[in-house]
Amino acid sequence: MSKIQVVLAKAHKLQEENPDIQRELKDVQLFFDQNDFPFETGTIYFVILRGLYLKLEKKLNVIGVFVNKTGFPVDGFRAALSLHAVGNEQARFAEAELDFTPQFLGRLQPEEAFLLHIHVPAEGLDPEKDSYEATELGGTLSDLEILVQK
Repeated sequence: MSKIQVVLAKAHKLQEENPDIQRELKDVQLFFDQNDFPFETGTIYFVILRGLYLKLEKKLNVIGVFVNKTGFPVDGFRAALSLHAVGNEQARFAEAELDFTPQFLGRLQPEEAFLLHIHVPAEGLDPEKDSYEATELGGTLSDLEILVQK
C-alpha cells in the first residue's frame, strides 16, 4: 500500500488545530493508506478527490492532493491544471495557473502530499448536481517547473 503522508502547505499550518481540517486530513490520509496508486518516480502528481459545484459563482471547488514523487524535496512549483468532466462534453473549465512559492508551500518532502481546494470557473455542468466524485473528473498537470532551494 501507499506510503504517502498527507500534510498541509506551510501557509495553511495554522489551520492544523481546526477540527474540520483535522478530520479532512485524517480522511484523505486513510484514502491514501487504503488505495494503491501507480505513481512513477520523477514528477508531481495531482489526485482529484472530489468536486463541489458552486452554482451561484459558476465555479467548481476541486478538492485534490499534490503528491511529490520526484525523489527529492520540493520547495515550490508552477504548473497549469486542466480539468474535464468524464462523460460531459459540454462542460468547460478554465485552466488553472498554479504558482506555489516556498512561502506558500514550505518544503514538500518525497512521498508527501498536500491537500488543496482550488476554485475553477466552470460552464456546462448539470445545474441540479452539487458534487462530483473523483471518477467523474479528470485533470492534467502541464508545464511543470519545480523549485528546489539549496
